[in-house]
Amino acid sequence: MSHPGTVVNGTVYRRSSDEYKDIDIKDLDISLVSRTADGEATAGKATKSSKAKPDGLELLSHAHLGVQPGARLALIGRNGTGKSTVLRAISERLIPALPDNLRVAAMRQFNDENDAGESKSYMPSTKDATVVEYVGSCDVVRNRLVYELDEINDALNSTDALETVRKLRTIQLERTKQTLFEVDRAARLRSGARGYDVRKVLRQSEKDVDDATTRLEALNLDSEASGMETELEQATQLQLDLQNELDALPAQDTPAKAKTILSGLGFTKNMLASNIATLSGGWQMRTLLAAALVQTADLLILDEPTNFLDMQGIIWLQKYLHTLADTSPKTAVLVVSHDRDFINGTCEELMILREKQLMYHSGDLDSYDKSIRHEILRMTRMKEAQGKQVEHMKKTVANNMAQGKKTGDDNKLRQAKSRQKKLDDRTGMEVSAKGTRFKLNRDLTGYHLTSRAELTVPKEEEGVTLRFPPAPEMRFQSSLNSLENVSYRYPRVAKPTIAEVNLVVHPGDRIGIVGLNGAGKSTLVKVLTGAVQPASGNIERYARLKIGVYSQNSVDELAALGQGDASITALSLMLERSKTNGSSLEEQDTRKSLASVGLFGRTVSDTSIARLSGGQLVRLALALLFLDPPHLLILDEPSTHLDIATVLALARALTSYDGAIVLVSHDRFMLRTVIEGETVDCDSSDDEAEMSAADEAVRRRVVFEVKGGKMKSLKGGITAWEGTLVKRLEKAGLL
Repeated sequence: MSHPGTVVNGTVYRRSSDEYKDIDIKDLDISLVSRTADGEATAGKATKSSKAKPDGLELLSHAHLGVQPGARLALIGRNGTGKSTVLRAISERLIPALPDNLRVAAMRQFNDENDAGESKSYMPSTKDATVVEYVGSCDVVRNRLVYELDEINDALNSTDALETVRKLRTIQLERTKQTLFEVDRAARLRSGARGYDVRKVLRQSEKDVDDATTRLEALNLDSEASGMETELEQATQLQLDLQNELDALPAQDTPAKAKTILSGLGFTKNMLASNIATLSGGWQMRTLLAAALVQTADLLILDEPTNFLDMQGIIWLQKYLHTLADTSPKTAVLVVSHDRDFINGTCEELMILREKQLMYHSGDLDSYDKSIRHEILRMTRMKEAQGKQVEHMKKTVANNMAQGKKTGDDNKLRQAKSRQKKLDDRTGMEVSAKGTRFKLNRDLTGYHLTSRAELTVPKEEEGVTLRFPPAPEMRFQSSLNSLENVSYRYPRVAKPTIAEVNLVVHPGDRIGIVGLNGAGKSTLVKVLTGAVQPASGNIERYARLKIGVYSQNSVDELAALGQGDASITALSLMLERSKTNGSSLEEQDTRKSLASVGLFGRTVSDTSIARLSGGQLVRLALALLFLDPPHLLILDEPSTHLDIATVLALARALTSYDGAIVLVSHDRFMLRTVIEGETVDCDSSDDEAEMSAADEAVRRRVVFEVKGGKMKSLKGGITAWEGTLVKRLEKAGLL
């Protein structure tokens, strides 16, 4: 029996002093391999001296991982490149030579037992715990120091010297067990020479645990405390060390901090006092996020933290991370997110995972996009200019050679050979990376075949392209969907979820709907689509109206469909649905439809939809919507599961779409571009600009807020609403 695992290999360098808590690791390899039930890798096994890489899916190859104290980094890359695996490798300490004293906080699953498999009073537990109690107990670093300090204080205050030594040896045993657990995990998750080395350490750790256990058991059998003066001194020194470590931590009231964080993430007073088991999946994920934020850490890792937050929660988290830079300036933050505005507002540096390498850019996503375009333009011009120069030199060399041979002029021949040597050896980069004049001993150290680095134009990452077919023509101009004083109340609920809502959707309209979680946005979508009938009010629809609906459950429904029948592929599902709606597409046309959303080749015909990624399932769901092109497109959080590049492509495609769009989203970038008409990027052509200007003459753009069951337009748009949410948080004392 086997299951996926992670193998980390490579030659790694780091500072030898444990005082440093920065990460500076080179030649890092990370691969996904198959593992047997006992945890051993089935691929990549090697002897101590072997340099072979493990078989499997290679995610990083000779990469450089660097995180400085206090850095604010966003790890970006296409879906499937391994971003989450890299984060897990760091948080679970799978990477060799991470600083031993590096404290990492990350979102982890609920667990009633600690890593070593033994319940301890300072470890968080969900058993009978309220939300605020659980999060308040999650600062394990602080809790362990307090626990050990209390234990040793009680022992030293006791007149029983034997009890003091017993407490000391108990703490030593617990520490050796924790070390054994960490080394054992490293041994199971590494292969080759590093696996061989760490297994030697594992055997020593096992011996240390046995020795500590024997010493404690021997003490329990001995009633005399004679000859223990050295250990009594060790207990006193341990007390001093623990107190110094605790004093070095930022002063804080952990329960109060937990309450503030939970409130900022949207928990009400009643929810704070509720049991974790009673929470929905989304609120449990918020609890795990709060548990990560409350911890004392040198590195805070957040993997898609905005997925389960509404816009107020996103803004609070963004502001909180800004505050963290002041309260804990040495705490580094590493984020993976599809929310462009969140990254731009939170991170000062990008870590780009591309082609199995990690590259770095100082600045936000917008400056990165501009720098890439600028570098491509600069290097293209430089290469063209050098190409002309090389052609001229080649002609000169050829002429000199011809004349030298014809006239027997040795000077001409020597001159031609000299220029040819220069042409072969010194053609390439003439400036350094900093723009200064190229110097061989500074800019190209080591052995190389030529004296100049090759002049190569950087490739822009292969773009994601989404194209949607146009909306069908209407026989006569009319509103598409009209709600007049519509109210809806769920059964056994006294208060209506939406009340007296008025909304008219015309062809080509761009309507955004925002609001906090639970405000009634999804209910409004159900009323718009006819999924539920209102309790009161009137609804009028265009007689031949076609609506395409993407809901928050669209991806889960497709995944469940694939789990139920592994033979279903994207192609077979599209063909089946096309027959159902009467369009009966041929396979070639169906493949074109899937290609328009970035799904190609064997991925659509041979891969079960159960094995597609979340981003691929989003694209498939969008392709299904356009089997019969709609007049009105209703999208509820479509950017979830997508990477940054695909979100940008989706914004472009929706901007070009000529049908009406109702967008429910917490993604400020999507709302500003798709609904408010902000320019997506500077690559748009003049023709597109003219078409856009023509559309704007008849297109209505408006953003509505749903609050307390009512719906009102936001005059200042998304930017003004952000300001309103900040004021709400400040008024509540959460900022």
